[in-house]
Amino acid sequence: MPAGTSNSEAKQLKALLKITRATSRVRDLHTLVTLLAAETSTVLGVERSTVFLYTPKTDELWSYVAEGESEEIRFNASQGIAGSVFRSRKTLILDDVSHDQRFNRTIDDTTGFITRNMITAPVINPSGDCIGVFQVINKKDGSFTPGDAEFLEIVAADTAVTIENVRLLESRRRMFEGLIKALTVSIEARDPLTAGHSFDVTFLSGKIAEYMGVDRETAEAIYYAALLHDYGKLAVPDSILKKPGTLSEEETLILRKHVQHTRIMLSSIEFEGLLEQVPVFASQHHERIDGKGYPDGLRGDEISIGGRIIAVADVFEALTAKRHYRNPYSLSKTLKLLIEGMGTQFDRNAVMALRQYFIDIGKVSPDEVPVE
Repeated sequence: MPAGTSNSEAKQLKALLKITRATSRVRDLHTLVTLLAAETSTVLGVERSTVFLYTPKTDELWSYVAEGESEEIRFNASQGIAGSVFRSRKTLILDDVSHDQRFNRTIDDTTGFITRNMITAPVINPSGDCIGVFQVINKKDGSFTPGDAEFLEIVAADTAVTIENVRLLESRRRMFEGLIKALTVSIEARDPLTAGHSFDVTFLSGKIAEYMGVDRETAEAIYYAALLHDYGKLAVPDSILKKPGTLSEEETLILRKHVQHTRIMLSSIEFEGLLEQVPVFASQHHERIDGKGYPDGLRGDEISIGGRIIAVADVFEALTAKRHYRNPYSLSKTLKLLIEGMGTQFDRNAVMALRQYFIDIGKVSPDEVPVE
């Protein structure tokens, strides 16, 4: 411990370091704020911490995280000590709340908790807006000190930055998700008969990935790749895409090029992190385990996990749906065809995962779709 640093200061520094590490690693807002509250309670030696956030539409403060309470606490933002600090934007130390006229006894009466003393600090985001308050209640040993208030202000500021960053990420994700779904809808609009195909393939790919134990980040990449796996069909003429009969050899070659178009088109999108795999996953859904697929004739594990999963989901959906050239197959017949193709056309684990999913939800029995 550096010279001149007290045990209390060292404890606070250690807690701030833990908080900083967590905010750089964890992306779930509620988990982060819960951690901030718990660390603050431990360091300041209080019975509980509460983070109230402001809702402009109703002009209310509500308990985003409230230690020791299972029910949400909500009140007008002009009420109580929390409301006073929210309006004034100034930290307040109260050693005896019973002598303060601003104290809202309704919350204690409702929860059964007895508040004796507290510090309340405003939560002000980087834009300068007060978005809530951070409150610590009932010092277990002694009275609150200016050092306690300073620590709470630091944590409140970190809370504000954390909330702002996560909200920005969530907003960005919603915009990205909306863009991807809009692109998917543009594919679906090409042919009313096959509308819904991409969304169905996405759902099935997700179930296969789940049953195969695929990690969360890879499963997310598979999700987006499945939504966009046929995006290259935008470059295929309607005369081929909607043809009711058998395609000629030349038409088949043109149709098959949709996977190459998919890869080129999706590669123009700046996917980040593991989502960089999306163009590859999407463009490999017509590869085969035996190497007889297209566009690259990949074999076995040369095909990405996403490509292998989407391939099974894609064929399953196509066979069980009505097409211009045939009626839909039954669920059991389709699964049998997939099982027959294991090790040649399809990845065995992916097919077995899909089979097990339909068994688990009671759509087929093991005897209906036996595996030799």
